[in-house]
Amino acid sequence: MSELNPFSLRQIRAWLQEYHVRPSKGWGQNFLTDRRVASRVLDAAALQPEDAVLEIGPGLGALTLLMAQKVRHIIAVEVDARLVAILQMVIDAQRVDNITLIQANALSQPVPDLLRGETQAKVVANIPYSITSPLLEHLLKYKSSIPLIVLTIQKEVAERLVAAPGDTAYGALSLFVQYHTHAEYLGRVPNTAFYPQPEVDSAIVRLTPLPDRLPPYEQSWFFKLTRAGFGKRRKTLRNALTALFDDADRASAILRRTGIQPSARAEELSLEQWLQLARETARTVNRER
Repeated sequence: MSELNPFSLRQIRAWLQEYHVRPSKGWGQNFLTDRRVASRVLDAAALQPEDAVLEIGPGLGALTLLMAQKVRHIIAVEVDARLVAILQMVIDAQRVDNITLIQANALSQPVPDLLRGETQAKVVANIPYSITSPLLEHLLKYKSSIPLIVLTIQKEVAERLVAAPGDTAYGALSLFVQYHTHAEYLGRVPNTAFYPQPEVDSAIVRLTPLPDRLPPYEQSWFFKLTRAGFGKRRKTLRNALTALFDDADRASAILRRTGIQPSARAEELSLEQWLQLARETARTVNRER
């Protein structure tokens, strides 16, 4: 049987017509047509023969089939039953036996359940822009099961993940991701690499999960503080954090004990300063109990 080509625009259009699929903007159904981009993603994932891979949103299988040649097991999770039918046909036609295809919303199940018995799996995904933040939060809850995450996401969101203090893109999402992972921006992917073409460019990011840097109570304060600080990013930290402490002077005192000026703003603080602020806040609250 001749090899099916999920990168071919003619092939993609034929499948979509045959299965009566009109690509959904809401589900971010933009199918990869550029093999060079696929090669960049595979290189970033550093795939090894013993690896298991969790692919979220396999679409029509462009990355799936390439990865299946390189790893022991692919678990491909696709929410759209129509695409599952196409991908199952492709897998059967190519007689590929190391792909487990699951029809599910990846956000609706714990990652260990999705892994179907695998204890660890790299995550590789070309994900809909609309679910980037909730998907990252979901995956990083289970980071002990995930040695590496390689995502193709909206370029502006990728820039937020790796942003540094002072950057306009720096915010609570930057700190969430950089707390949990070592985040790398691996370059732009033009919108012409997909069919249908999205309105914006994408980028490839690689996230290497890290152990927690704070115990649970201090960690909860870290995320409360960063959300509050960036929730009112135009205000000074003294004012932005007042609601958390019910008192502007109390907020000022905690900031000063951490070596941070109350007049500073959220985007000026480094990850390490936010970590120190979380530690000092947890100590203060415990003392006052």
